[in-house]
Amino acid sequence: MVGLALALVALVALWPAPSAMAAGEPAFGCGHIHTAEAQRNPYGPNDGPPPIAIGDSTMLLPIPDLTRVGFDVNAKGCRGFKQSVWVARDLRNQDKLPKMILINAYGNGGVDNDLIKFALKVIGPKRTLVLVTAYDADTGHPPAPDTDVLVRAAKDHPDQIKLLDWVRYSLPHHKVEPAPGAWFLPDLFHPNIAGSAAYAHFLSQVLPGGGAPQAESGSSGGGGGGGVPWWPFAVGGVVLIAALALFIRRRRVPSQS
Repeated sequence: MVGLALALVALVALWPAPSAMAAGEPAFGCGHIHTAEAQRNPYGPNDGPPPIAIGDSTMLLPIPDLTRVGFDVNAKGCRGFKQSVWVARDLRNQDKLPKMILINAYGNGGVDNDLIKFALKVIGPKRTLVLVTAYDADTGHPPAPDTDVLVRAAKDHPDQIKLLDWVRYSLPHHKVEPAPGAWFLPDLFHPNIAGSAAYAHFLSQVLPGGGAPQAESGSSGGGGGGGVPWWPFAVGGVVLIAALALFIRRRRVPSQS
């Protein structure tokens, strides 16, 4: 019984608390790189590796949704645009760089024309660079500084750069729960569960065939309301109460002389 109680307590300790998920901590810290492999290759088995999505903490919560629609993912909190290009450069040097590279990272440190040129030099003329607009990482306001640089780059290099305007697409849902249809955490920068599914679905339009239907890219579970599911926290609360009750009961048993 003691072992069971300890296991239950450990389970609750590992379960994400609602406030932690809402605030995006500690998953959105700056120190750890999160990678994941695509669950399917939209190019098929004989046309190179799946496209890769490289980005900052915006991509952390959507990782399962991004891999489901067909992206490899390399995400890290606080990552800037230059650091994202370095990731692409390392993959190229290992002969693992796919023919499509998506970057969502200028919200941390901005971007300029020189960095766009650097990115195009790294990926080479036969690959596609996909850029994604973002909200201001500090304020949550739309859009992030230097968004005009992305817009201009897409116009100057129409054959090699594609621009996905996530800010424009998500703006009607740029609110937090309990507001109906909210897609964002309280910082108004990181997508919540529903927003993560929408984010992956939106990005998947650049994939062959336009990506997966939105119903397939959602991982929020039941409810259809598009928020953080309530049932994990209810289960966690029940487990915690049971574990504490068992602990208190054992403490009250008189010791045998």
